[in-house]
Amino acid sequence: MQELIDKLALLCGILPEYHDVWGKRHEASTETKKKILGAMGHNVGNEAAVKSAIRKKSGPRFLEPAIVLNLKEPESCVIPISLPFEEDASFKISVKDESGKKKKNSLHTAPSETIEFEGIRYGRYLLGPEIFSSLEPGYYGAEITAQFGNENRTGSASLIASPGAAYVPEYGRTWGVALSLHSLRSERNWGIGDFTDLGRVVDWAAGLGGDFVGILPLHALPLPMGTSPYSPASRIYRNFIHLDLEPVPEFETIKEKLPVDEIKRLRETELVDYEGVYRIKIDALKKMFENFYRVEYERTTPRASRFKEYFEKERKELLHFAAFMALSEKFQQGWMDWPEEYRDPGGPGVSSFIEENRETVLFYAYVQWLMDEELEALRARAKEKGMGAGIYLDLAVGSLGGGADAWLYQEDFAFGTDVGAPPDEFNPNGQNWGFPPIRPDKLKERGYDIFIKTIRKNLEHCGVLRIDHALGLARLFWVPEGMKPSEGAYVLYPFRDLLGIIALESTRQKAVIVAEDLGTVPEEVRKGLAEYNMLSYRLFYYERHYPAPDFKSPGEYPEHALAAITTHDLPTIYGYWGGKDIRVKKGLSIYPSEGLHEKDRASRERDRELIIEALKKEGLLPEDYPAPEEMTEELMLAIYEYLGRSPSLLVAVSLDDWLRDPDQQNMPGTTHQYPNWKRKTPSLVEEFTRGGGPLQETFKKEKRGR
Repeated sequence: MQELIDKLALLCGILPEYHDVWGKRHEASTETKKKILGAMGHNVGNEAAVKSAIRKKSGPRFLEPAIVLNLKEPESCVIPISLPFEEDASFKISVKDESGKKKKNSLHTAPSETIEFEGIRYGRYLLGPEIFSSLEPGYYGAEITAQFGNENRTGSASLIASPGAAYVPEYGRTWGVALSLHSLRSERNWGIGDFTDLGRVVDWAAGLGGDFVGILPLHALPLPMGTSPYSPASRIYRNFIHLDLEPVPEFETIKEKLPVDEIKRLRETELVDYEGVYRIKIDALKKMFENFYRVEYERTTPRASRFKEYFEKERKELLHFAAFMALSEKFQQGWMDWPEEYRDPGGPGVSSFIEENRETVLFYAYVQWLMDEELEALRARAKEKGMGAGIYLDLAVGSLGGGADAWLYQEDFAFGTDVGAPPDEFNPNGQNWGFPPIRPDKLKERGYDIFIKTIRKNLEHCGVLRIDHALGLARLFWVPEGMKPSEGAYVLYPFRDLLGIIALESTRQKAVIVAEDLGTVPEEVRKGLAEYNMLSYRLFYYERHYPAPDFKSPGEYPEHALAAITTHDLPTIYGYWGGKDIRVKKGLSIYPSEGLHEKDRASRERDRELIIEALKKEGLLPEDYPAPEEMTEELMLAIYEYLGRSPSLLVAVSLDDWLRDPDQQNMPGTTHQYPNWKRKTPSLVEEFTRGGGPLQETFKKEKRGR
């Protein structure tokens, strides 16, 4: 039985072992494999069931359900067909494009190879490339009928023709500002950064010659309101808490009834009060929708027509997402704990709920429409200001098991396991990120539907999309329920297919892709990302001559990359230099031993000296410059000029660095112990956007940006 489990696990892409950051080998146990196989829908309780699954996985398949073609490599644009062997088989091929137009072809061909399976000889026939290499990039439906001997066999497949490379911009080496939208403090918002605040930052950055403003994921969060943008209810739809209600026409009907004192309190709190902001915004939005529904929707005014057009374009997914939000509001918990009749989005219970609660469901669709309108206005504003990229968005690794995506696409998710990470220096016990992975087998079976929708929706209004944990496109670390993270295993994904889809959507929307490839990413994965024109993600803190700790020179940074000093998960340059992150982790008892704390403290002292040395080598600091105890503006500017000299296409400047904030937004390894995703900027938007600051001249000197 163990041998059978091992064989099925390999067929399902479960890697038998992994090596942690220290090189220690971890072998996936039989129990780990069984639990992961169970989450993939396999019955591993008896030998016959496992043998049946192996047979199904091993046997030749007439036609794959989805095929991604790389048009950059015409000779590879083939559709493989498996049939009982014949010297010569004939095929009729019908290919339908996205407009419904069909093209038909026929051909005769001999098999390229033969295999034996259960005593039967099969031929593998490769159709193309003369037929498929001339396709335009896009999505197609293929129907193929094979005639062999006295038999006919027909099958259909989703055909995705990829350009084989993501969009490459024409604006050359440039820079932009990266920030946490929730953190923006202003004189007019309701206690959390909103799209009007973001628009002001766009104007400011554009005026300084920057080409983008980057923000954290805008994914919809669970109700009651969550806080982490990396633990969303949906990666397809968005978090309305960042809406600015005041530009919406319906706002005029409610503005006199607003709780002004509560809004003032929320604006003045030291940390973002998510629940307070959520309550006040949802209440105002509902009142606004009542007016919209009565005055606009029922009369089908031009504005209502725009909403209806948006709704029809999104139709099924938006309807069910809106129903999910309405049900979440009703039950205040994840869908697995709802009454049974509401757990199936396609069932009669949900259909009845939608019918009986039509206005509530429409309300949540209206909110998404408002988000769409404001984001599109931001995109247009950035373009008008001359920005090459405009808005830079972030895509999280996954979504919560109790969320909307998992409810709507239940068969696509491997419930009973969570995505995580193996042990490393920051987390010696490994990590469990608390959301289920998408099943790689279901991705292909369903024509990559959920993946395409996720990428497409996140690219809609942006010029740059960062894909968090890009290693997950090739393999994800699955942690079975009830097991330690270190007992998990890696599961393989259809890497090249996913890259092809991203490339197709990227070129359609003319958006750059940044693949976050930090950590122990295999060289073949980095090579694949580079082949598809996806920018590497390079952080100053980690760009060293490993195993030596000294820093790489600017010229050693890759051209096809985004360079930055830090991220939301790491200390700001002011916090890093002063060691505040180390002191906070020590105070929160995050270090598993005093030895690790001392190691970090000593390494930081060494790194300060190494940074000064690297800057002096570039002539950015005088030879007699002493390492200061605290970060200074002069030193910060020198580090950004260091990055500015690199050939990397993009450089991201952290707003927290610009504002000299020593506190990072998120402290990995903590939940309630640290105010993750709640910190506000030390300065008001209205204040810091009044001036340019010396960074503008720093980048101009390095011929970066406009």
